[in-house]
Amino acid sequence: MRISVLVVVIAIIFMVNGCGDSNRDYGSELYTKHCANCHGIEGQGLQDLYPPIKGADYLIENQADLVCLMRYGIDGEILVNGKKYDQKMPSLPNLSDVDLTNIINYIAKNIEPQLKQVSLKEVKEKSYDCK
Repeated sequence: MRISVLVVVIAIIFMVNGCGDSNRDYGSELYTKHCANCHGIEGQGLQDLYPPIKGADYLIENQADLVCLMRYGIDGEILVNGKKYDQKMPSLPNLSDVDLTNIINYIAKNIEPQLKQVSLKEVKEKSYDCK
């Protein structure tokens, strides 16, 4: 009796976990929804208004601050690849640490390979430091 209950429980776990799309790229979806309008689908930026993230010296040099920049935005002038940008970057306070991890890792994997991928633990620690 116990073995059959165990088998049923294991089968249910596999069925539930198997229902999702394992090929889904949450980082891509989140980047497209929250970042691409300004920074471009390929990270090229938007002319003189919004800086690129692909090949951006500012991003690479300030990676340690990226979680805080995304969570709380940027207001004021920044210099990216020798060019000044002074458009406010809105905050994304409703994104979870998991969401931020997915976005940063998507950027590192697909847009700016000099950016280091991050763990959820690192993002949580940085999020705590922002407060």
